[in-house]
Amino acid sequence: MKFKKEAGFRAYVIILIRRKFNMHVDSVKDLVFGVIGGSALLMYGVELMGSSFEKAAGGFIKKTLSIFAGNLLSAFFTGIFITALVQSSTAVTVLTVGFVNAGLMNLNQAVGIIYGANIGTTITAQLMALDITEVSLPLIGIGYIIMIASNKSLFKNTGRGLMGLGMLLLGLKLINSGVPFLKSDPYIINFFRVYGNNTIISLIIGTLLTAAVQSSSAVMGVTMILARYDLISLGGAISLMIGSNIGTCAAAQLAAVTGNTASKRAAWAHTLYNIIGGMVAIIAIKPFIVLVQLLSPGMPIERQVANSHTLFNVLSAIVFLPVTKYYVRLIENIVPDRKNNR
Repeated sequence: MKFKKEAGFRAYVIILIRRKFNMHVDSVKDLVFGVIGGSALLMYGVELMGSSFEKAAGGFIKKTLSIFAGNLLSAFFTGIFITALVQSSTAVTVLTVGFVNAGLMNLNQAVGIIYGANIGTTITAQLMALDITEVSLPLIGIGYIIMIASNKSLFKNTGRGLMGLGMLLLGLKLINSGVPFLKSDPYIINFFRVYGNNTIISLIIGTLLTAAVQSSSAVMGVTMILARYDLISLGGAISLMIGSNIGTCAAAQLAAVTGNTASKRAAWAHTLYNIIGGMVAIIAIKPFIVLVQLLSPGMPIERQVANSHTLFNVLSAIVFLPVTKYYVRLIENIVPDRKNNR
């Protein structure tokens, strides 16, 4: 009886959407299951890939951070390398906050790693901008074989990471199959034109969505697909990207809630770094768009969006690196020492 009710409800939803969009039932299924199912698979793939690669390289990451993050520049390049390896800036940032909380790293070193982590995580967006979704199923298959063929945790987690990458790409493929049907409805098109291309609204949506799903890469993937099908402009996509950069700070703030003053400073250094860089980019968004287009001649818009993500974080690091000493002092004034270091 319960099964019949659930089946009836699903049929009712499909009929409603079919009437609304005036589509063939197969097109409705592509829309509903493509966009919703694809988005879920994309987010799960990003999470699985990041957590698996993090576990595979866990000991290596801790050793690398403790050995090579000796000064600002080495910490910066270490942040790029480690995040590019595990493909999770959230994991690297949270780990950095933990190191600071334990007294294993000072704020100056932590800031350098944060600069680098923001750049390292852009590799995921660059991968998603490539037209390689056809390799998604082979990647899942290869990853599964590696996972079951070995008893060593390194290989098992590497296999899971490859499966996560495959799921990420498969999710993109499913979303790609569903999004075009959105363009058949004038209300949907008008919604994106009014709200999707509004700089401030896009910024807020990007921030809240990333804070909720805790994956800037997933938000970037959906953003690139919306831009590909002309539902949002390059400017709207860049605003969403900047918002996703800000939204990813939520994890570091949560990690520092029960920490000491030093860990709170590290979390705020990450948050204010992304907010300040984001506000400057929003104010100068028109010249920034021109710069992105100049550096991406003849490239499809999804590649331009991915390049804007990388360029934004590289420029932020270039601006902040020379003034890090003063930035650290600012953070120390914003989060002053407390009694008992609490």
